[in-house]
Amino acid sequence: MTDAGASRTTRALAVQTSRDLSDSSPKRSSVRSNTAKQWQPPEGLAPDEILAVIDAACTERDRLLLRVLWATGARISEALALRPMDTRRDSLVLPNLKNPSRLTKQVFLPAGQMDLPGALLLWAREHGLADDEPLFFSRKHTYGGGRRPISRQHAWEIVRAAAERANVRVLALRVSSYGQPGEPAPVHPHLFRHARVRQIVRTTKSLPIAQKQAGWSRLQMAYLSVGDDEVREAMRSVHD
Repeated sequence: MTDAGASRTTRALAVQTSRDLSDSSPKRSSVRSNTAKQWQPPEGLAPDEILAVIDAACTERDRLLLRVLWATGARISEALALRPMDTRRDSLVLPNLKNPSRLTKQVFLPAGQMDLPGALLLWAREHGLADDEPLFFSRKHTYGGGRRPISRQHAWEIVRAAAERANVRVLALRVSSYGQPGEPAPVHPHLFRHARVRQIVRTTKSLPIAQKQAGWSRLQMAYLSVGDDEVREAMRSVHD
């Protein structure tokens, strides 16, 4: 799949692993992982599909959350921990939940998202947030009266609902409450991460850059793989 061209019913496979995706949607396994026992990332959503999902968010808070997921490739739990004090001029500082050797990570923003820190700080000021309070806060408060972030399940529902309004789907690989394998299924937050990492690899040709941005403890060579649509598109430019 290329960055530019993609149908609204995407071939993104909702691949999950217990090692890396413990905070996302119900798990699906890729065809290759069933046969070769080797995890492969999904082909992923195209940027125009993700932007359509972001545009379909109902509220400013939800739109900002989706922008953070796309801009940083963060895990949903990392994004929900974001506070005003974590914003920088060109980056966001996030917890790095899956790498014990690097507890936080500074994620630099792409050119198209350079206004995100300002938008987050404006949101915080408009809602009277303290520097150490969660940006994506719930109506419910802690026992001490402080703000607490929305739940991961709530965030998953935000992504699902926005994707449905944008008519963006993934293809399920197993029977679920949404239908049979191969039928359209909801988008979940972790597909934003896969899409961002794939875009970084395709654009920079550098796995170490993807590793630093994603916060991996080791290089993920599987992201060098390509899907059928991407190969098909590339071969159309090869003459004779």
